[in-house]
Parts: sequence; structure tokens; C-alpha cells
Amino acid sequence: MLKEELHNITIRDLFNTNRISARAYNCCSNASLETLYDIISYYNKGKSFMRIRNLGHLTAVELENLCKEIIPQINHFKIDQSNTFKESSENEEKETHSLTEEALIEAKYSELINCCSVRTFNALKNFSAEVFIQSHLYKHNNELFNLKNIGKKSVDEIIALKSKFKSFIEEINKESHLELTKYEAKNKFDDLSENAFIHDFYKKSSHFPMLWIFEQKILSERKLEIEIFNNSFCVFNNYQKQTLNQIGLKYNLSRERIRQIRNDVFSNFFEITHIKPNKFNKLFSHKEDWIYLYESIKTNDIIYQDSIEIQNHLKDENCKFTSEFVMHIIVNLFRDNYTLYSGFNLSKRDKIWHNTFLIKNEFSAIFDIEKMREEFSNTIMNNETDYLLDIEDYIANSQCWIKYDYSKTNNIISIVRVILLYEFQLYSDDIVGLIKIPSNRESKPMAVIYKILQQNGKPMHIDEIFEEFKIILPEHKFTDASQLRSHLQRHEAISYRNRKSVYTLKEWNHIKSGTIRDAISEFLSKNDFPKTVDEITEYVLQFFPETNISSIRTTMSNDSQKRFSFFKDNLYGLNNKVYSSEYVIFKQHDLLRKSFEQKLHDLEIFIVENEHFPFASSEGSKESSLGRWWYRILNNKQQINESQQIEVDRVIVQYTEYDTDKSTYEWNKNYNIFKRFLLENRRIPSARGEEKFLYGWLSRAKEDFLNYNLTEEQRQKYIDLAKLI
Repeated sequence: MLKEELHNITIRDLFNTNRISARAYNCCSNASLETLYDIISYYNKGKSFMRIRNLGHLTAVELENLCKEIIPQINHFKIDQSNTFKESSENEEKETHSLTEEALIEAKYSELINCCSVRTFNALKNFSAEVFIQSHLYKHNNELFNLKNIGKKSVDEIIALKSKFKSFIEEINKESHLELTKYEAKNKFDDLSENAFIHDFYKKSSHFPMLWIFEQKILSERKLEIEIFNNSFCVFNNYQKQTLNQIGLKYNLSRERIRQIRNDVFSNFFEITHIKPNKFNKLFSHKEDWIYLYESIKTNDIIYQDSIEIQNHLKDENCKFTSEFVMHIIVNLFRDNYTLYSGFNLSKRDKIWHNTFLIKNEFSAIFDIEKMREEFSNTIMNNETDYLLDIEDYIANSQCWIKYDYSKTNNIISIVRVILLYEFQLYSDDIVGLIKIPSNRESKPMAVIYKILQQNGKPMHIDEIFEEFKIILPEHKFTDASQLRSHLQRHEAISYRNRKSVYTLKEWNHIKSGTIRDAISEFLSKNDFPKTVDEITEYVLQFFPETNISSIRTTMSNDSQKRFSFFKDNLYGLNNKVYSSEYVIFKQHDLLRKSFEQKLHDLEIFIVENEHFPFASSEGSKESSLGRWWYRILNNKQQINESQQIEVDRVIVQYTEYDTDKSTYEWNKNYNIFKRFLLENRRIPSARGEEKFLYGWLSRAKEDFLNYNLTEEQRQKYIDLAKLI
């Protein structure tokens, strides 16, 4: 067979004649080995087929056997390097084409033993390099005395030989490995693969600087969404964190829209199940590149944001990420090993934790860390006198154990001590290790609420009160404004104004407390005769200037307590008062137009507050009543005039994005709750306990998806959800 014939035999010919497998065909094609000549040349140059991407050991053996079979059949075979490899001189060809890595090692071994004394040479000449490596190179030096005719002088020579031989082998392997890593970097990191920092770092550390690479990917992205994400969270140390409202003003977007963009970017960073991975989450598809992060912390039961391990990685990789962001990266990759506490707050709720921690799952699975923190927060908040706490006794008798494990008690104690130190600045300051729980000298909630209103000097909405409350008592257990309501309602010096969400001080005589209906009742009770709506309005406006005559009329028409009666000539009175017989009482149905206006007003308020239309099948009587009324309006079962129809059409168009079907609304609500759970906890809900409902909802949603019982919109949402799991 002549070498020209090798050019004419393509890898397609080899595949069609079953000389090579499909895997070998694909790998050769990817490596630009298009003909049998290319394959033989590649092998004859001493290159390992294992260097070809996606080519495993069996395929490499297959190609090597093919070459060994073909080469003896070739007449006057001489490699023409110009077709495949970089040109080199004819002398270099003769010297290197036959030198595989194994041959180089064998040659080095021969060189080293030839430099030894005659006795040492005679003892080692019968060993090949491979046998010497396996039998003696990495064994203890004392075993060299077992060699025949070897004394102390020869042993010293062999020890020196071993040192030189080891260095040579390591260098050969290192150079070979670096070539492979350069090829690997090109496939993984695209435009960053040629950056000298990556290769210099790999030579020094034996792994890629993945934090630095991820950082460069983010910095190279100029999209608005990335900028919003960076401003919203502390991703980089040199970024100033801003509130959602501040960012919204900057980009002329709503606070909620900014939150959605921020959370979407977070999901896009770490979600790796996309059909078409983006350049961010593509980095996480190769978990082995990030294993060095786990190796550095795996001996620690708890990692906090200032831990030296994370700081060292950031310093070594010259990376400006915050520790908090790095911890999100770690838990995303190794969620089977660690649970993240705190971190970026993706929910609408106030952030409770002050620091971020990673805790091994084996401990968070048996001890409720969240409950433990809440207990200490409440203890510190309500503690009136200083006392010493025996932490070991506390852990032994704690109700936070999910599954008690005596063998892990010391680990739990250590974890709790770290959390107490960084979250509450509580630590042992005596020889026996007791922790001092200080008394809380701050004001109690009710006194704080009163002081907030007094300093403000005017009525405040409950949300405004809560915002001030958390500034004064940031550690208080309350996490939502609604938790203040009971304190506000039972406080002797506080009353509500108009609606129950606005509160005032009773001592402010110039400010009317109670509701508009209370003011109307007060006015009518002072008069022996029914009054016109104009007279009533004039009185009410003294105390509630924000209302108007139309609102007052509809307020009386739709009073749930039915306190008001309606008379001819547009007069109003109280149901519990007896008026002269000259005043003719109107029935409720005579006030259809007024009732319609109020109903529509109540409908819009309900939609905005509840983010869906009222359902006739609701358990709440107010919602079900409003739902039935709206059903009658839409189905022409209640007569309305032309102007009222215009208002109905307006509401339909204005609130078209809100759900009108209860089952659809419930599905979407549970979907949002489930998705938020995944983003916050990075795991599927448990089939037991409080998370049982979410676990069951996922099972039902999956079954409905497989049986095509979902709408197209719901099917797409389920698919998006499945990508997060």
C-alpha cells in the first residue's frame, strides 16, 4: 500500500466498511482527521488519541489498533507534515516522530542509569523504565537495599536518580496536561480562553479561576437587566446597594418591575436546565471546575460570609465579588451538601438575618436553625434582666431538634455559637463558657407605636407605622405590618380614622377618629329630622376633607350594618330612629343607580387589593355577594343604563390581566408561591410538615400536565417551573 492511497481513504469509507465505530468517526471529524492518512500521521507523530475531545479510552484503543494494523502494510511511508502539522526540519522528524511520552521517559531512564557507577548500572539495567516506576520509584527508599548487589553507596545514587526521574516525569505530565487544559478552556470560556491570567492561574493552582471568569462574564454584559441586578444586590464590593424604589426612579420603572427583573437575572445566572444555556449558567454545567470551592470548606460545619476560606479565594483570583454572592454560587453548585441561610432577599418580606451562613445539610436536617434564631431574637427582645445561659444545656433540651442525634450535639453547639456571635454579638466571656443574655432596655412595642404617632403629629397608615417601628426595633419578631394591628386596636390612647388601616391619637381632638359612616351616624343622631346628602356631606367634610358627596351617598347605600334609611326628596336618616309619618321611606331597590356606583367602586377596590375579580363561590360573604352581582351584570340579568354599561366596559378593559376564574386564580397563586419557595430555598418542598401542601400541589400539577388538563399558559408555566427543579 502506498501512502498516496491513504489520502483517498476517508473516514466515511472507514465507517461504511465497519473499520471504525460511529464514536470514532465523530471524534475524528471534530479533530479534522478526515482521511486514513491523517489518522496514521497523528498516531505516528506520537500524539495520544485521548487528547481528542469526547474520545474515551475504548475509542482510543480502537484507533491505535487500526494504525498498528495499517502501518506494516505501507511501503516507504514517510510523514508529510505540511498537510496536518506544523512544519519542522527533517532531522527533527527523525528524532521526534518515534518519541512518544513513554519513549521519552524510557530514554531519560537510560540516560540516568548510564551516569551511575558500574555497580548501580548493572543493578538497574535489567529494569525497564516502566518496571522501575512501578517497583521502586514511589516506594520507600529502605526497600532499595533489597536489590541484589546493592550497598549504601549505590542506594544513595539510586535515591538521587529517583529524585531526578520524578521531576522529569512530573514535567512531562504537566506539559501534556497543560496542552489539554488550553483546549478545554477554549471550548468552555470562548473569548476568555486566551487570557494569560487563566493559564498562569491554572499552572499555579491546577484549576481554573472560576470566580474570576464568572466576574468577567458579568462585567462584559451591558444589558439594563444586569445593571439593575448589580445595583439591587451587593454582587460587587465596589457597587453601592440601592433600594427598589431608588432604582425604579432611575430607570422610570415600577418598584415591582425592578424586583421582577432582579429576580429573573438571579434565576438566569444559576438555572442550568435551559434548552439553550446562556453564557452565565453555562459555566455551572461543568461542576468539576468548581469543586475546588467545596474542597476548601468541606471540613467546616458552618461557613459565614467573612470566613477566611472565601476571602482567600477572592484574593487569589483577584475577584471583586462579595462573599455573600460567592456563597450563593457555592450553594447553587453543592446544595446537596450545604444549606444557605439569609443571602440575597428575593421575596417581598423584610430580611430577618443580618449575616449569611452556609451550614452542612447533615446538621440543618436534624436541627431547625431558623427556629433557633427566632427563639433567641424573641428572648433578647423580651428579656428584662441580665442572665447567663448554659448553651450546652440549652441545646440538649431545645425544641428545635427535628431529629435528635446525640453524636452530633457538639457540632450543633459549635454552629449555634457562631450564629449567636455574628447575629447577636453574644459570646462566652467566662471560663465555663456561659453566654450572657443582656436585658433589653428598649421601649416595648405599644409604647413605641404611641411615640411614633405622637412625633409624627398626624394620622398614619399602618404600613408607615410599621416602617418606623422596624427602624426603632430592627430585631423585633414582627415581620409584617399586619402584626401591629392588634396592638393598635387595644391601645387606650389610639383609635383608627376612616378605614382601620389609618390610625390617630385620641388626644388629638381636632382630628376625627372612627369611620365616615361613624361621622354620618353621629350627625344624624343629633337631628330629629332626616337630612339631605348635601347637609350630611357638609358636616363630614369638616373631619374627612378627602371624601365627596358621591362617596358619602354610596357609603350609606351599602352600609353592611344597614344603619341608614332613605326617604323621598333625597333625605337620609337612621334606621333606629322614629321620624314623622310625613317622611316616606324608600326601599333599597329604588336606589339602583346609587347601588350600582358603589358596587362598581367596591369591585375596583377588591380587584386592586386582591389581584383578581371576586368569585361567587367564595367563602367570604362580601366577596361572594360582589361576585354574584358582577355575574348578573355581565350576563345581562340586571338592567343597567347606557352610562353604566360604559363603566362596565371600562372595568373589563382596565383589569383584563386579572383572573376571573377561581380555579385559574388558585392555580396561579400556588404556582407563584411554589416558584418563590424554589428560588428562596433552592430545593423541592418536603412531603411532610408545613411544606406538605406545596409538595402535593406539584404532584397534581405534574399529573394535570401529563394529562393535558392545563391551559396553554399553565403548561408553559409548568415547563418553566420544571426547569428550576
